[in-house]
Amino acid sequence: MTRRKVFDPNAVPISFWRGNDVQTALARRDIGALFRSYLTAFDECTQTQLALLTEHDRSDVSNWVRGARHGQVSDIGVLTRIAEGLRLPDTARMLMGLAPADALMSSIRDEREMADSARVPADQERRRLDGSEPGSTRIAICGSRVSGVHDSVVDAAVRALARLVMVRRLRVNHGPIGVGIEVMTHIADHYQPPGLRGAVAIFGRRNVIADAEYVVVVGGGSGTRAEADLAIALGKRVLPYGASGGTARAMFQQVRRHPPLTSWIPSDQLATLDSCSSLDSGASTMDIEQMTDDFVELLDNVVHTDRGEPRV
Repeated sequence: MTRRKVFDPNAVPISFWRGNDVQTALARRDIGALFRSYLTAFDECTQTQLALLTEHDRSDVSNWVRGARHGQVSDIGVLTRIAEGLRLPDTARMLMGLAPADALMSSIRDEREMADSARVPADQERRRLDGSEPGSTRIAICGSRVSGVHDSVVDAAVRALARLVMVRRLRVNHGPIGVGIEVMTHIADHYQPPGLRGAVAIFGRRNVIADAEYVVVVGGGSGTRAEADLAIALGKRVLPYGASGGTARAMFQQVRRHPPLTSWIPSDQLATLDSCSSLDSGASTMDIEQMTDDFVELLDNVVHTDRGEPRV
């Protein structure tokens, strides 16, 4: 008897993942529809092989394909096994709400690398900022939850920054506590990017911002204020989310009083920064989510404008 050849998911062409039906199934997390499209497109793949590839029982796959089991899946663990087993390209992973496989989010650096980054000449730093040299953007996320900070705004900021970091493959600097580590934890819990098993915090305020190109301030108390003041003294690009309160609100007022501190932000984007500077007393959850999305989109826009890259 001839043994059936094991199906190789790496042989699936990228065009398959770009099909309308497949992209709809990915966006809806409809595993039943996805498996049916997969089996239809590739005769050499069987339900048994799908089960082996995605680490499921053969009966589970059969039920999904037949529609006996609800096709839409929300369990991140299940989606991750399917994505890794079928070798989904990053565009397909992100449609499904998972992190890209090559996400660059490590905050781990040793003392030698930190020392090297501190010695980068100004002209080399400029080349890195304007995009003429390859490399991913590094941001420092500073802030914490203290008295005077709006927790609901910080919650929304954590979610929105996590999405941006994941999709844009930003490198993140953060301390041992605070908003930065919350962002990384949210990514680990909700997107489970391959290879992200831990986030090592950076100790020392100067170290947190030393090699960051942008310093994002969300909420925060006296420690965050010290980091933000140091960032300004070092000529970093500081972007405060004023509506989150605390230090971020104070830093917004400071940078708007001194135009040179916002000269790196395109003039047509300053109105967005202003609109994200305060929280109305009657703001709804939807209002907060929209304002936060506007702030994070502002960050995304200015980073890509700085680097001379088109937004996609």
